[in-house]
Amino acid sequence: MTYLLFHLTFILPPLILLLALARPKPPRLWAYLLMPLIALAYTTPWDNYLVWRGVWGYPEERILLRLGYVPLEEYLFFCLQPLLTGAFLFRIAGHPPKARGGWIRWVGGGIWLLASALGVLLVALDGPYLYLGLILAYFSPVFLLQWTFGGDLLVAWYRPLLLGTIVPTMYLWAADFWAITQENIWWISEAYTLGVKAWGLPIEEMLFFLFTNLAVVQGILLAWHPEALRRLR
Repeated sequence: MTYLLFHLTFILPPLILLLALARPKPPRLWAYLLMPLIALAYTTPWDNYLVWRGVWGYPEERILLRLGYVPLEEYLFFCLQPLLTGAFLFRIAGHPPKARGGWIRWVGGGIWLLASALGVLLVALDGPYLYLGLILAYFSPVFLLQWTFGGDLLVAWYRPLLLGTIVPTMYLWAADFWAITQENIWWISEAYTLGVKAWGLPIEEMLFFLFTNLAVVQGILLAWHPEALRRLR
């Protein structure tokens, strides 16, 4: 199986089905369509660095071509994953609840600030801590901004926050397991991971999908909440 066939098998069918069921309409549609562009712009330098360092890679026979260090299909995944996760979110989000407990914003922000610092420390240690450190150092600042801005809104909207993150993440864990163990579409370096696995996947790889989906879900929910728009104004 090639990387492109992986998209055609695991990503596009559920995406098309969810969009057909959800039938997204404005005003929520604009944030949904903007998210893949944000994900592509933010993740591209990070992913190129990981491939350059040899944290993960792709057999040449599984990809079409490379743009920089990263295959074309990987850039396509940066766009498809937010669309898939967002399409599921359309089905479960419902109406935004009223926010309570503004202190949650600062507690959440503090937690993600510590996670950011831990990520920088792990990157400095290099070796088996590198992949985990790069995940924490690159994505925790995003969560820091999201929670200091609207953590109370996210907690109030806890059901779509949890389901919208967990369900797509578990699906992508299964697809990732198949891609690595059965099809060798990409590989993860043992030299830059801790060697701890769950359900056949390195914990860093599992955390990657969890964090990327969490960033998408939180970003879309904040964009959909009227109070977040009022705060921006």
